[in-house]
Amino acid sequence: MNHTNSSHDTTATRSPEMNATATRSPGMLPAFKSDALRDRYMAAYDAMLRDWPVAFEEFDLTTRLGPTHVIASGPPDAPPLLLLTSFAGTATVWRLNVAGLSRRYRTYAVDVIGQPGKSLARRRLRNRHDYAEWLGDVLDALNIKRTSIVGCSFGGFLALNQASLTPERVDRVVLISPVGTFASQFWKLTWSARIKRPVVRLLRRMTGRTRAPSMADLGIRPPRDATWGALMAATMGAVSKLSIISPAVLSGRELRAIRAPTLLLIGDGEKLYGPAAMLALARRRMPGIEGAIVAGADHIAAMAQPDDVNERIIAFLERGVVVG
Repeated sequence: MNHTNSSHDTTATRSPEMNATATRSPGMLPAFKSDALRDRYMAAYDAMLRDWPVAFEEFDLTTRLGPTHVIASGPPDAPPLLLLTSFAGTATVWRLNVAGLSRRYRTYAVDVIGQPGKSLARRRLRNRHDYAEWLGDVLDALNIKRTSIVGCSFGGFLALNQASLTPERVDRVVLISPVGTFASQFWKLTWSARIKRPVVRLLRRMTGRTRAPSMADLGIRPPRDATWGALMAATMGAVSKLSIISPAVLSGRELRAIRAPTLLLIGDGEKLYGPAAMLALARRRMPGIEGAIVAGADHIAAMAQPDDVNERIIAFLERGVVVG
């Protein structure tokens, strides 16, 4: 199978010890409330890896912002495919997808720097250009000249941002319920992150409830993947500081200039915006974009319907590819 415009060498700088987290120094992000909670979080992360469905490698890459953690699966000589996670979801969010995707691709699931996971940022990220430079460093460290990118939620924003700012590095893009990008969700995201969570905590104190906050408290359905759900529960209780920017809305000029073929997938249970309305808006703002609504899926459609989403991703990535 010959894939055009995909050149890579998977040689990368491994961690001194497989599954080891990069050395932490004061001030690096994410920060944890205590060493005990950090250990609990890392144990939940490693529990995900014990159930990883295919052979994998873990390693840390050197970037200008700090060590970046990657989980790689699939044949080393297969075409590369970068997987970018939802906010705080970590590379492990792709556990239910990686078996199907790695049959055809060398998948690289990335812990987004500054967010919960095993990547460590030396400073806060300031803007979307910081993310593009960081992701360029990730590709350089993997010796990947060009790649296709699949991104979920905040990772979807990062994927199209990369196609906009470094078009020479990106073949194709798959967006799964991206935040920002086509329209702002500022007020909904602010409600969940800055208003609803403190209200939930206040109500718990008033009623004497002691159970730790959960994703259900923020209006998110329990995940199909219970082990990932345990990791997210540990995240909510353990992480004290991280780095995140408000996902930008790309201008019409930027969207029209993007040359990478792009697929937009939105779960029919999406709560941040109306799925059909967002799909129609994306088509108006970025002519040529392909799109579909995934039945039986919420915000993280790849986890809710992994087989359906994998099939759509592979069909899109391989359309027009020369097989020899």
